[in-house]
Amino acid sequence: MTTKTNTEAATPRFSKDSWLRAAMEALAKEGQARLKVDEIAKNLGVTKGSFYHHFKNREDFVESILDFWADSFTEYVIQTIGNLEASASDKLLELMRLVEREGLDRYDIAFRSWAAQDPKVAEVVQKVDVARHRFITTLFKEMGFKEPELSMRVKIWLVYASAQRTIRFPGKGETDELIVQRHRFFTEA
Repeated sequence: MTTKTNTEAATPRFSKDSWLRAAMEALAKEGQARLKVDEIAKNLGVTKGSFYHHFKNREDFVESILDFWADSFTEYVIQTIGNLEASASDKLLELMRLVEREGLDRYDIAFRSWAAQDPKVAEVVQKVDVARHRFITTLFKEMGFKEPELSMRVKIWLVYASAQRTIRFPGKGETDELIVQRHRFFTEA
């Protein structure tokens, strides 16, 4: 039986997801210029060795961040909401609640800002936008909306869902009552 030394017991082993979540927080708070391995390791309280345990190099790290964002904040959400046994209107309402509850929009502005400076990031942001647009269009079509109103509602909803957290309005924030009112605004003919 092996025992851990005091140093081993005190040093947490961070998962790849921990690194990616810390990177996304750094990106959201300070921009892509702060996506430095040394700084993230320091903030996590780990060594750079932990980074190299999970990533080959910075390029692999960046690709992993992009994949994590696209998968966790778009593909997973589309799959989860799409699999609900509910009407399209109810799916949209549940999506609005999920975005608010999980703060799924909190990184969108940071990724879009980064995309303006990096073509690889821009490519991933465009794929995310296309997937989101396709899914939301499907929901509004199922609700019976047709062009040109369909496109207008989809675009306005996507901008709302992606950026509403970045605009600071006076008040207490999102409540379920406000989410239901906004849902009604988007879905009533």
